[in-house]
Amino acid sequence: MSDTPAPVLEDNPVYLANSQRAQENKPPSRGTPLGAVAAARFRADTHEEMVAGIRSLDAGLVAGQFGTIHYKPVTVCGIDLKLEPLQPSIGTVVHGIDLARDLDSPEMVTFLRNLWLERRVIMFRDQNHLTHQDMVTFARHFGELGVRYGEPGHEPNSPRDLSNQINIPGVPEMLVLVSDERAAGAASAWHCDATWQKRPPMGSVLMCREAPPVGGDTCFCDCYAMWEGLSPETKQRVEHLTARHVGGVIHQMDGKTPESIHPVARTHPETGRTVLYVQQGFVKGFAPEHGIAPDEERALLQQMKLQEGRLEYTCRFRWEPGSIAMWDNRAVLHSASADFWPHRRRMERLTILDHDEARRTPYYAPAKP
Repeated sequence: MSDTPAPVLEDNPVYLANSQRAQENKPPSRGTPLGAVAAARFRADTHEEMVAGIRSLDAGLVAGQFGTIHYKPVTVCGIDLKLEPLQPSIGTVVHGIDLARDLDSPEMVTFLRNLWLERRVIMFRDQNHLTHQDMVTFARHFGELGVRYGEPGHEPNSPRDLSNQINIPGVPEMLVLVSDERAAGAASAWHCDATWQKRPPMGSVLMCREAPPVGGDTCFCDCYAMWEGLSPETKQRVEHLTARHVGGVIHQMDGKTPESIHPVARTHPETGRTVLYVQQGFVKGFAPEHGIAPDEERALLQQMKLQEGRLEYTCRFRWEPGSIAMWDNRAVLHSASADFWPHRRRMERLTILDHDEARRTPYYAPAKP
């Protein structure tokens, strides 16, 4: 059994502040993705009416399995695995493994790491028996455990962020992400985690503890494909530029918003391939020293934005309690699907740092012709 009880939020001042609209019997703002989807599903003037209406729509849902999946059978360390690709270039679900006991062999860890580098994000199901300490052990097989947003030195302490107010005993590095009927929230813009850090985390591990019956998926986008999809002219114009990555209010430390400069074209330090390292979640423009005119800057950023979330570059992961996703933060964008209100969704995240500190700082080293 898991030792992961749900956090108590009713007395949390940030939770209470975030639930102000619910206390006033107002539905979520239609200016947010969660609110827009909710209004599209059931239009109502009050919070109570909308909650009741949507829950009545979803009341008849039951768990079941239909259809056929295609998978590649492999045997590693005597364990029969099934590798289910979610999309041709990105995302594989690894079936048949128990992450609490099957990673004792270095051969299995090496296999999973190579698969992770190849597929950008790998997923696992039926792992809800993992304790918080089991999750830490799993993450440490692949790198150094980071603090909640990556490297120590900038630990956000914004009083407006509920996630930073929820602490897991014995695992201060764990970030808990909760959304429910009263305080809705989802990171529904394409982004890499914490690129406002000077040396952003190598990877992230996300565990689902509570899943909505429908909605709340996480989507992943292939940054190799995003780079390849740019026109030759755009590649030539931007490949030696750098961009400003600026955190949000919830990432502030002592009232200061973090900011970093990173290359637009980034060389993956392990594969040597080029990714487009620009996402509209944190990138606010090119570095000032480039002197790019505002009109050209807007046009170039728009061309890069059009690469985000293209159907051909993305996979979508349906969460269940006990599902885990581990993604390469250097090679994918991700975005939550903000469509599950008023259902509850509880996630737990750890970040992983590269053991090789020389590989942590983003850089661009173009391949020689």
